[in-house]
Amino acid sequence: MVRPRRVTAPVVGLSVLLVLSVVAWIGGDAVIDRLNATRCTDPVTVLVTAAPAVAPALSEAAAGLDSGDDCYRVEVRAEPARETMGRLVDGGESPSVWVPESTMWLRQARDSGAWRVPEAGISVARSPVVLAVKDAAKGKNWRELIGPGAKAVGGIADPAKDPASLSALLAMRGFASAEKDPAAATVASIRPVSADYAEQADDLFTRPLDVFPTSEQALERHNSTPGATRLTAVAAENPVPPLDFPYVVLPDVGETQRAGAEKFLAHLRSGPTLDRFGLRAPDDKAAGLDQGFVDETLRLWSGLTLTARVLGVLDVSGSMNQVVPRTGTTRMALAVAAAERGLGMFKPGTQIGLWKFSTRLDGDKDYREIIPFASVKDHLASGRALAEVRATRATANGATGLYDTTLAAYQEARKSWELGRINIVAIMTDGRNEDPDSISQRQLLDELAKLQDKRRPLPVIAIGMGPDVDVDELTRIADATGGRAFTTADPAGISDIFAQALSTMLCQPPACRPQ
Repeated sequence: MVRPRRVTAPVVGLSVLLVLSVVAWIGGDAVIDRLNATRCTDPVTVLVTAAPAVAPALSEAAAGLDSGDDCYRVEVRAEPARETMGRLVDGGESPSVWVPESTMWLRQARDSGAWRVPEAGISVARSPVVLAVKDAAKGKNWRELIGPGAKAVGGIADPAKDPASLSALLAMRGFASAEKDPAAATVASIRPVSADYAEQADDLFTRPLDVFPTSEQALERHNSTPGATRLTAVAAENPVPPLDFPYVVLPDVGETQRAGAEKFLAHLRSGPTLDRFGLRAPDDKAAGLDQGFVDETLRLWSGLTLTARVLGVLDVSGSMNQVVPRTGTTRMALAVAAAERGLGMFKPGTQIGLWKFSTRLDGDKDYREIIPFASVKDHLASGRALAEVRATRATANGATGLYDTTLAAYQEARKSWELGRINIVAIMTDGRNEDPDSISQRQLLDELAKLQDKRRPLPVIAIGMGPDVDVDELTRIADATGGRAFTTADPAGISDIFAQALSTMLCQPPACRPQ
């Protein structure tokens, strides 16, 4: 009997090693290829340009990514939003992603020519806008601190550059809307803070102010600075747009970069800690920007912060003696009151001259000077201008010599046009041309066309009040000069229409800056 051979453990071990060696020799390359296929050797770079306020938080989030499997890496660069916007407008180097402080910057970029920038993004962080208050006794809420009649000495930065100041300006307009004369209340509230506004938001912390707008993050950073005067944060009682840090993927990025940018956004929205950077988590239900309201507000701001040279022309024809229903006063009295109020709305350095017109007020001329050109400051100091305006009366039977007067006023304003100011001719009337001896409308428009100079803009702002106004006539005159007509069928509304015209006529393209 033959006994079976016994297989020992060393023999089994050697057999297993031999089999593995053969497998490795036959299929090892395939296994290695499969392993390498899941490992990224050349990750794409997603360049994120972010506002300095949020860049550190984004950098930390990027450093914590395990992005090798997705084959992308994130590089974050801190850059002020205005600089990024400038490069996008000029067609310079573009990042993959832009995260400014506010959606405001996206819309400014589009308005400035970078029209491919998305008009909205996805918020990745938030910092509420607060009022920094030095003395709590000055007021306990925003209305008391910056609303109509506020006693606190307030300050503001340029709202076209600082989203916190823009939010405060929007709130001030909101408060004024509840007043008896919203337009005048708005101007009265904004004028004190516009007189000496800060070019940079950080400068507000060094000024002797009782109150100013800032972000919650900026205020916390100030209060944590050794030796700094501690300021109290007062939150808004009504919702105002916060710094929302919108994340936008720019249109020219490649597909792989876009994929990486979208994955990084998902990572940011999944909840990285922002507290230690002075930021809050995004809130998709936070107050947004009403672009129409923002545009109106910035036009008003621009009008109040630029000096102008305005020749006002006031209708004193017989129809201005008519009593306006429900007011107990005449059209003339309402127009004079609006003009007087308007004088107080201009900056002290603005140059103002005033004519009156009807028919044959000065020999064959339909117009006459009431006050000569001088600064608002000088007019108010002397008291003569206000006295002359208040003494202005409508003629007993005079007609409306609109065409001759408009041409003469335009020729005078063109002759005395000043560089560095917004030059305007503002005409207020309650009727249409009634002078049979005047030039025709066609002749007027032709002469105005000859006087146009793109390098020296001089718009006519036509303000019409009452049911007898020819809206088409005023519109054609204004359009011929690049101006605009404002009309109201109810003369009692002249105060509001005058303030609306004021805020518009003191703003010229581009970007409401003097030519």
